[in-house]
Amino acid sequence: MIRDRIKWWLFPGINLHARQRYRVLPRYFLPPSNGNDGLVLDAGCGNGMLTYQSYLRGNRAIGITIKEGEVERNRRLFNEYLGVPEERLSFRVHNLYEVESLGMQFDQIICSEVLEHIRRDEELCRAFWQILKPGGVLHLCCPNAEHPDNKNHPLDPDERGGHVRPGYSFESYRALLEPIGFELSEPVGLGGLVRQACNKQITATQESFGLLPGLLLFALLWPLQVFDRNHPRVPYSLYVRATKQA
Repeated sequence: MIRDRIKWWLFPGINLHARQRYRVLPRYFLPPSNGNDGLVLDAGCGNGMLTYQSYLRGNRAIGITIKEGEVERNRRLFNEYLGVPEERLSFRVHNLYEVESLGMQFDQIICSEVLEHIRRDEELCRAFWQILKPGGVLHLCCPNAEHPDNKNHPLDPDERGGHVRPGYSFESYRALLEPIGFELSEPVGLGGLVRQACNKQITATQESFGLLPGLLLFALLWPLQVFDRNHPRVPYSLYVRATKQA
């Protein structure tokens, strides 16, 4: 119980980019409309932070991941510790390439910091199109392929968990999604120079010396985020909202 309390106190973690996504992306999530029970899929849910945010907006949310450990931790935190009913917020092990086998139609799909790990990205996005209801929305956030740190990030061509591509630009989002039939919003850039510089130091410290030193550095550097630009010239990540027209 103490461990869960500490985890919730630190949630969603000490990664400054993840914390920004946790705060900013839900602004674009839609609440249920016309009194209906909105159904949302978080495809590649990770620690469940955006699945939870969608639930907070009144939706019924399902998070899927290929990692059993993530499902177990999310169930323990959200369903057991916070007491959220599983009929409103649930997590399950499921392969993204088999997403259509869920047998459900969704009002919204969240796919954040996932598609850059997927080699057959067009196949997956076409599957998203199939399981979205008419008028449904795909919330997509990935590394900005034009950011120098993403350009230089080591690639994982065998799709073993790393990035198979540096990310996406708005042009490559359009090339991927518009032929399927999605209509794209203007992109939203996340993560400026200050945030990225601080996050690098926190991540390197945690990897080299453990969580506690990383946490201490996080406490020191976190206030510097106020100096980060709201609309960075070369953002670290790009969010777009892709709509399946009714």
